[in-house]
Amino acid sequence: MTDYEVVSYTVSPVEGDTQIEVVINASDGNKWEYGIPYTPTGRYQFPEIDVLEVDFGGEFTEELTEKIEELVEKLTS
Repeated sequence: MTDYEVVSYTVSPVEGDTQIEVVINASDGNKWEYGIPYTPTGRYQFPEIDVLEVDFGGEFTEELTEKIEELVEKLTS
């Protein structure tokens, strides 16, 4: 694990696209931005989650994955 933590993050739909935007702000001032495409059936892939787990820990990535899955479900139902 690195010497920084998540200060804030957002998970939001991209208007007019079948994509979710994830923005993570870290305590060292860095910002991570991801676009996660999803299908109308609710499938998505986010392979970078493994890198985020190394950087920020399993607890954060579990929370982030739950938020992504909840939003995908909401957008596709």
